[in-house]
Amino acid sequence: MSSNKKNKYALCFFIIAVIIVIFAAIYFYKSSNNKKSQDQNNESANNVARLASDSNILGNTSTDQEINNKIQNAISENTPPKEEEISSYSSPLKSKASGRLNNIRITCSKLNGVTVSSGDTFSFCNTIGPSKASDGYEKADVIMNGEIIQALGGGNCQVSSTLYNAVLAVSELEVVERHEHGKDVSYVPDGKDAAVSYGSLDFKFKNNLPNNIKLYFSSDDENVTVRIVKLIKQ
Repeated sequence: MSSNKKNKYALCFFIIAVIIVIFAAIYFYKSSNNKKSQDQNNESANNVARLASDSNILGNTSTDQEINNKIQNAISENTPPKEEEISSYSSPLKSKASGRLNNIRITCSKLNGVTVSSGDTFSFCNTIGPSKASDGYEKADVIMNGEIIQALGGGNCQVSSTLYNAVLAVSELEVVERHEHGKDVSYVPDGKDAAVSYGSLDFKFKNNLPNNIKLYFSSDDENVTVRIVKLIKQ
């Protein structure tokens, strides 16, 4: 066999081999994608089945529409509610005493993010508990019987008074308990303060809204701020 013929046969075999490799690669690529797609579909179906089973929502329903509706309801219940601000109030920090600023930060942190369900009554004192040194509270000015003394938790009354003024702006929030100080305070208008002392004086309000509400508290070196939002199911 001549050298030219050998070269031609070799080239043909090479071309055929390349074609076979290309077709094999295409086949395996499509097979892999089909399997991946099928696995994704199976996983989606399994997720729906798990949701239905875990939520115990299907019961004895028989139609696809009823099942779909109940699954969608379960998904909706697990979706975080929308927040809509209904009130906010800020009071200035006139005193820069470190102990007072420290106490206010601690109390704001304890209260921040508290939810008050529709129909429930919020208690300032029961929520934060007593002011203890073990919680980081320090001694600062407090008003007792018309006199200024040093006590753990000094500054808490500015937080409760700020909340009181935010509550006043929402008619559906009913003030249940509120006490004035024995003398005027500088951080809210006269008659708009809310004195608190664990075990004796509390600030309470009832949520008469059809929605649950959430309270946000913050403080810096200038102001104490309270925001009230209502929670709306999506």
